[in-house]
Amino acid sequence: MTLNNQALLFDNQTILQIVRQWGGVSSGGILDADCEIFTDPAIPGLIGYRVEANNAVVLGDPVCASENKPALAQAFQQFCSKHHRGVVYIIASEEFALWAGPNLSSAIIEFGTTYYLNPCANPMNQGGGKFKTLRKKIHNCQHKGVTVKEYTSADDDRIEKSITELATSWQKARKGPQIHLCHPTPFKDREGKRWFYAEQNGKMVGSLILNELKQDKGWLLNNVMICENSPNGLSELLVISALQTLETEGCTSVTIGPVPKQQLGKITGVNGFLMFSAQVVYKASKYFFNLGGMRPSGKSFNQINKGHI
Repeated sequence: MTLNNQALLFDNQTILQIVRQWGGVSSGGILDADCEIFTDPAIPGLIGYRVEANNAVVLGDPVCASENKPALAQAFQQFCSKHHRGVVYIIASEEFALWAGPNLSSAIIEFGTTYYLNPCANPMNQGGGKFKTLRKKIHNCQHKGVTVKEYTSADDDRIEKSITELATSWQKARKGPQIHLCHPTPFKDREGKRWFYAEQNGKMVGSLILNELKQDKGWLLNNVMICENSPNGLSELLVISALQTLETEGCTSVTIGPVPKQQLGKITGVNGFLMFSAQVVYKASKYFFNLGGMRPSGKSFNQINKGHI
C-alpha cells in the first residue's frame, strides 16, 4: 500500500527543480519511479518517501529551505498518523536529526559521515610522496591511452547509448548483495546533471555522473562506473578529471555522499537492549555488504562533516 497525498502540487519537472535547489546527498532517490511525494500547499518544498513495513521511509531531510523543514516535517507526521503509519528518516543531516529527536519524539542513530572534497586541493597539484601512488596509477592509466572528456552536447546518440550500455553492464557485473537508493538512469532528469566519460582506443570504458546541489553550492559525485578488465586507476582518473574541471570553475564543494563509520555513533531515544541490537545488526551489515570498503583514503584531501541518522 502507498500513502496517496491528495495535496500533491507539482509536476515532474517542478519536483526535479526542487530536488536540485534544496536536495541533499540522498535526495536523488526521490526522483526514482518507486518514490512517493508529499507536499503541503502552505509550505514550499516536498518530502520523498517509500512505504516499507507499515512505515514511510523518508530519503534525507525534507526538501525545502532550512527554515521550513520543521513545519513540513510536522505536516508530514500528521499526514502519516492519519494513515496509521510510522515515519523513518534515513541519511538525514545532523541538524535535522537533533531537531527531530525532541520535536518528533524520534530515536536517533548516527551511522556515518559525509565526505566533502575540495577540487582546489587536488592531489595532482600537490608535491611530496603522500599521493605518489595515486598519481602513479593515474599516469599509468593515461599512458595506456585512456582519455576523459565531459559530455556537453546533449544530442550525441553514440555517446549516450555507450554510457547507458555501460551503466547496464556495470550494474550486472556487480557481485554480492547490493544496497542502493535508486536505479542508475544516466539521462533521466537531465537538469542539474553532468557526465564525464573515459575512452580507450575508441571504446567507452568508464563514466561518472555529477548531480548539482545548489543549496551547498556544489555537486554530488555519483555513479562512478567502469567496464570489467578496465585499466588500473580508471576510477581515480575519472574522479580527478571531474575535480580538475570543477576547480577551473571555482567550485570548492564536491561530496561523495555518506560513508559508514567504523561503528555506530550517538544513539538516543531507545532502551539498552535496542541499542545493543542496533550495534550488532550494524556490525553484521557492514560485513555482509562490505560497507567498510566505501571509506576513501587520503584524509587531507577531504573535509569531513559528521552526523547522519
